[in-house]
Amino acid sequence: YMIDFYDTLHEWLLQEAFLPILYTFDAMTYADDLNAGVDWLLLGILQILIIAFVLRPLEAKEPLNQEQLIQAKGSMSADVIYSFIHRLGVFELLLFLVLTPFFIDIGSVLHDLQFQRLTIENIFPGISAFPFIIFLIYLVVLDLADYGYHRLSHRVHWWWQLHALHHSQAYMTAWSDNRNHFIDDIFRALVFSSIALLIGIEPSQFVLLVAVSHLIQSWQHGYFPKTYDFLKYLVVTPNFHRYHHALRLGYEVPSKPGVLGGCNFGVLLPWWDMLFKTAIFDNSYHPCGVDHLKPSHHLLKQQSQFLAQALTELRKLLTTRIS
Repeated sequence: YMIDFYDTLHEWLLQEAFLPILYTFDAMTYADDLNAGVDWLLLGILQILIIAFVLRPLEAKEPLNQEQLIQAKGSMSADVIYSFIHRLGVFELLLFLVLTPFFIDIGSVLHDLQFQRLTIENIFPGISAFPFIIFLIYLVVLDLADYGYHRLSHRVHWWWQLHALHHSQAYMTAWSDNRNHFIDDIFRALVFSSIALLIGIEPSQFVLLVAVSHLIQSWQHGYFPKTYDFLKYLVVTPNFHRYHHALRLGYEVPSKPGVLGGCNFGVLLPWWDMLFKTAIFDNSYHPCGVDHLKPSHHLLKQQSQFLAQALTELRKLLTTRIS
């Protein structure tokens, strides 16, 4: 019933709302891209509703003092705005659609050269009969790339200054996942859209992969102190990820304050942390945030504040290299 309702709503929006707009502005060449766009809109709205009316009410009350509670209320509004921007696909969908023609052209050239792309279907002929298995394989491949991307953002100092915006939230909730710098988001969307296109992920698959990943990450960022021991080796749990955000634990080398490092970089799966020995399974409570960082509650001021820090680090790097 829910699938039928979704399909009916999708078709109605497509025919009654979006196609007439394209027709009015003589932009019907983009009609084929609308299917993915409407999917992204509907799945984004669904995620926002789940965060607001399921995950947030289920979160436990974090032990904060009165001053921290006042700070928390002020900081959450920006996180909600970030969530609306991201869940409605502003970055990933636009870049995916922009890059698609480019990769189609590359695919044509490679085909003429009799070189097959590294798609799952090419590597495992016949697997196309099992779409759910393909979906899981894509999810694992993208998660491995996400682990590397995330870990690198903690190692490169100027990049960390952008990523530190995500870690600067001392009051983590299910809204906190998308609290990121826009430059980092654009770069990440560019990297993962390119990977998705290179390995043959279709637009509809990509939309669903990102939506599933984002919703799981919303749960991970909420305050759910339950240990979830039956899941801890299968998926990144809120406790596992909270340790990644723990003050002076999730972003510094142990016993070396100020030296970038960290642990628990896995986005969906803890397997990569276990494989590369960056996993710490610790269910004890730790406050979150970054030392010496007090971000503005205003979204645009946050963006300018952390960009300035990144540019300062870049200038230091360039000065050192030149000298």
